[in-house]
Amino acid sequence: MSTSVKPNRNAPCPCGSGKKYKVCCANRESQDATKSAIDLQWLHTKAQQAVAGSNFADAEQYFRKLSVLKPSDAYYRASLGQALCWLKRKKEGVGQLLQAARLLERQAIKSRDPRFLVELSSQLMHWGEAGMGEKLARLAVALAPNSPVTLNNLALCLTRINRNNEALPIAQKVCQLLPDHPGCNIALAILEAQLLEREQALNRLDRVIERNDDPEQTARAWLEKAIILDKLGRFDEAFTSMSMAGDKHAAISPFNPEQREMIFDTLDRNRGGFDQNLLQRWPVESLIDDGLPAPAFLLGFLRSGTTLTEQVLGSHPKLLATDESTIVHELTQELERISGVTGDHAKALRPLTINHIKQLRQFYWRRMREEFGEEVMRRQVVDKNALNTIDLGVISVVFPEAKILFALRDPRDVCLSCFMQAFSPSPATINLSSWNGIARQYAAVMSYWLEIRDLIQPSYLELRYEDTVTDFEAAYQRVFEFLGVEWHASVNKFHERAKGRYISTPSFAAVSQPIYNSSLNRWVNYRNHFDTISLQLQPFIEAFGYAVNLG
Repeated sequence: MSTSVKPNRNAPCPCGSGKKYKVCCANRESQDATKSAIDLQWLHTKAQQAVAGSNFADAEQYFRKLSVLKPSDAYYRASLGQALCWLKRKKEGVGQLLQAARLLERQAIKSRDPRFLVELSSQLMHWGEAGMGEKLARLAVALAPNSPVTLNNLALCLTRINRNNEALPIAQKVCQLLPDHPGCNIALAILEAQLLEREQALNRLDRVIERNDDPEQTARAWLEKAIILDKLGRFDEAFTSMSMAGDKHAAISPFNPEQREMIFDTLDRNRGGFDQNLLQRWPVESLIDDGLPAPAFLLGFLRSGTTLTEQVLGSHPKLLATDESTIVHELTQELERISGVTGDHAKALRPLTINHIKQLRQFYWRRMREEFGEEVMRRQVVDKNALNTIDLGVISVVFPEAKILFALRDPRDVCLSCFMQAFSPSPATINLSSWNGIARQYAAVMSYWLEIRDLIQPSYLELRYEDTVTDFEAAYQRVFEFLGVEWHASVNKFHERAKGRYISTPSFAAVSQPIYNSSLNRWVNYRNHFDTISLQLQPFIEAFGYAVNLG
């Protein structure tokens, strides 16, 4: 086997030019290497500028070129993956992130730098790749076993996939290293309340509240305190803590009073605009000749059991249930682009032709494939996002053949559960930080459902959360029959599937356990606090059959 030997710099150049190697090809190779380094630096600068300007399409192109020039560079590969995810091409983007993770696994021991491991681990967890996210988190801890950053990242990974027994000693070590950090103390208090002493957890949260180092973390501490007090049966104290948390969250909200009204204004426009003529304009037969699958949508008000049902349906081999998909929202943005009408979806739909509607249908399924892969074309998709209830009119017009699975729960338990949760701030959730705001939004959303449900073309099935808890098999037998699939034994073990899976909603801990009934009729413990909202809720208590439910 021949081996290539680099010539001596003063020897004749092997190219046959007659010149010395150092002034011939050696010089050219040096110039090429310098030019290559300059190209990489220029591309990287342009990529960073594109990201800073939120121009993710250009960022993708620059990082793709960088990945071709340096295919073993994990940073370039991860940056390409992140750009693709920002472009909402999740399936492709996550694939690139996983490639970067495998590269980083091989390179990390040599580089001895845990920072990128932590960053990529966090990104993978965010996009639902818990297995590789945990693997990188553990590798970062191996490189820096006494770093609170690496340890906290691993503890967060483990808690998000409900392996709390493993997370506890790690969280304890983090708090030993950072004894006054509010976020780390709150995370440990949550674990202490579950696995050790609740009073110990309360004391830790009280210290966070007393220090008040970070207003957002203080609000969170009040909320976690409320949850523990509820478990201790100290219900009036728990309600006071919920109210304090709500006030603190409202005080730091980035949304102004006008933005707080956006959801109510939208519902009013939808209520007036989506009349029977619009909702029935294009019959099923005129649209289904495009050969696209018929989607199903899991809707309802927040905290009504949609996450539980999504997990149960997702454990069925013939169903693909999404976790908080934003594709319906993207569909409404595409509708606004096509029509030129913003802020009024009924008005935007009226001038469209059937070809425009078919274009919207193609858009939806293209985005579904980009997000979840070609599997969406072979299995029954159940697109779950409770906030999509607001866009039910658009769903009905574009997908008249769809099936709507609508989650119901005692309105009083819904409101209480919302008050005990911290939602990511948005115009759709900002009102959920106050007791009266929750009731007002519940009434607005659910009255819209009652008005529109018998006007829409899609068939619908209302699923009561209480039925799923008290008679699991019978309740979901109805659901599977509605969706056109047979019962499958795997759904009985849905909680085992959820235990190691990243779930993006506040219910991630609850759905990793077998069905339990402790969440039924919780409102009774807070009965005296419902006086201020009972008039708003009463029509829905009666309409949905909860009037005899300990009322």
